[in-house]
Amino acid sequence: MMSFLHSLPNIVIGLSIMVIGLTLSTAIPCYIRWKYKLNPDEHLAKGAEEGFKLFTSITLLLIAFSLVRVQGDHRNVEDLVSREAALMFKLNRSLASFNGQHAPELQSDLKNYAQAVVTDEWPLMAKNERSEEASNLLTDLTQGIRLLDPKNPVQQMARVDIVTTLNQLSDVREARLSAARLKVPSYLWDALAISVAMLIIFGWLQNPLPKMVAYVGGVTIGVAVLFTLVIALEGLFVGESQVTPEAIIHVIPSLGP
Repeated sequence: MMSFLHSLPNIVIGLSIMVIGLTLSTAIPCYIRWKYKLNPDEHLAKGAEEGFKLFTSITLLLIAFSLVRVQGDHRNVEDLVSREAALMFKLNRSLASFNGQHAPELQSDLKNYAQAVVTDEWPLMAKNERSEEASNLLTDLTQGIRLLDPKNPVQQMARVDIVTTLNQLSDVREARLSAARLKVPSYLWDALAISVAMLIIFGWLQNPLPKMVAYVGGVTIGVAVLFTLVIALEGLFVGESQVTPEAIIHVIPSLGP
């Protein structure tokens, strides 16, 4: 279900949730009560109104928890991608300062790796997979750097910096790949489902009917908008709001000999 929603534009997700929500919370009860002339007892309606307010607050609180979580994950992954791009640029500069026989070849390998991350690995992360091509290129780059033979103190210092930066680049890549598995915990979705169900039930019992249509319909539209934000931001590498490799794309022209 979530995979299907992430394949849709955000506006379509929002409209779909809104239409389904209004149908369940407002249109169906309105039609049933109008057709069969049903009106809840005054005391029942008053109690239902208090229950509706309570579960409105609970639903908004749960959505707020979910939004804080997914927005934090989104921002952290964006920071990871920016850091990865900065490490690629730094590694390329360090290889240039090493100025050894194999440095230009290693710079080309680094550029090929960056391109593989963008073109091959990024689409695969939507499926929680890693790119074998990018992994192989990073392995080749690592092996090539280990073979660097410094001839003077300047090259020796440059090699230490190169190895340190390469290790950091590998660590950041693993953190990025691990982030592809992040999502809203199932217990939050379960709590939201129960809270929304109770919200709909208490909404059906609002009286009089015009108040139910306006009051419940308005709350439903607001909750639908917030739900859309949660779903859109939960897909870190899928959907219209996914994290993009723009930072890496920006540094690729600067890589190479």
